[in-house]
Amino acid sequence: MSIFCVKKLPSQARLGKRLREAREANGASLSSMASAIRLPVKYLIAIEKNRWNILPKAKVYRVNYLRECAKFLKLNEQEILEAFANEGGFKDTDLVHPIKAFRNSPLYSLSILARNLVTVCFILLFAGYLIWQVKGVLEPPALAVFSPIEGMTTVDLNITVQGETEKECRLAINGQEIMLDENGRFNSNIDLANGLNTIVISATKKHGKTSTITRHIVVKNIGYQSTEVKQISTR
Repeated sequence: MSIFCVKKLPSQARLGKRLREAREANGASLSSMASAIRLPVKYLIAIEKNRWNILPKAKVYRVNYLRECAKFLKLNEQEILEAFANEGGFKDTDLVHPIKAFRNSPLYSLSILARNLVTVCFILLFAGYLIWQVKGVLEPPALAVFSPIEGMTTVDLNITVQGETEKECRLAINGQEIMLDENGRFNSNIDLANGLNTIVISATKKHGKTSTITRHIVVKNIGYQSTEVKQISTR
């Protein structure tokens, strides 16, 4: 009569324990090994404690982590990966590449929208800048004359012309160039004759566009007229 007996076979240690024992046998600390394979210490601890859920969800990261551990500990990479898979290391991983997963997420749509908005804003700003530059070339310069007013009557034979224009312009009063201050303002004394006087103020851009304002001033200087009469009578 044959006798059957049950023999208890020693169970193989889990992957995390095997890796920890191999690391300790090599005399490497957690920090030194993590630094050598450029792996965060928290992930190395998770691997040694078989806490796969702490690792990144992408399969490609877990595969690379296990390969680097196997290389450092001089273990068979394929056996380590098979043991990892058998212990459920890939169960909660994403089936797609992390970049593809990101593209399928709502955040990817938001990022595309934000990028398009930034692009449109940049194009609008650039177009606005070009329009502003072209407008500055094609339009005549701004010119304002504060004094004298049109049709003014005075008894003085001298008047002050005051105004403002763009500071890059060339200003002339009755053909005589007048200096502008740093803000584009001008202030110049002009001699007048008795009777009707025409004052022409013109501002010219470097591209040739010109703005012109004309003022008509009437001088009624009785003393000046009496002097002229006396000179004529003497003759």
